Amino acid sequence: MIGLVAIAGVSIALIMTLLRLFSGPSLYDRAMATTLVLIELALIAGGAAVFVGEAAIVDVALAMVFVAIVAAVAVLKFFRARTFQPALVRAGEDS
Repeated sequence: MIGLVAIAGVSIALIMTLLRLFSGPSLYDRAMATTLVLIELALIAGGAAVFVGEAAIVDVALAMVFVAIVAAVAVLKFFRARTFQPALVRAGEDS
């Protein structure tokens, strides 16, 4: 029963996050909303694991959280530097 309540609550938060994803004023808001959507989907998977009683689903949920964090860092780094390559010279440093 608690699994269904958790799934329902996170589903409501997911709908609000999807609204933020599509109406976000900046690119950073949309990137963070995408990360939150992935984490909320992992929470729904965790609630499903409790409801079904299958512990293997928790591993999938944890993997989704790790992917969401790594993807958020990569995307925000790309937005800031416009490249995935490391800088050859640091900003403000003369050669």
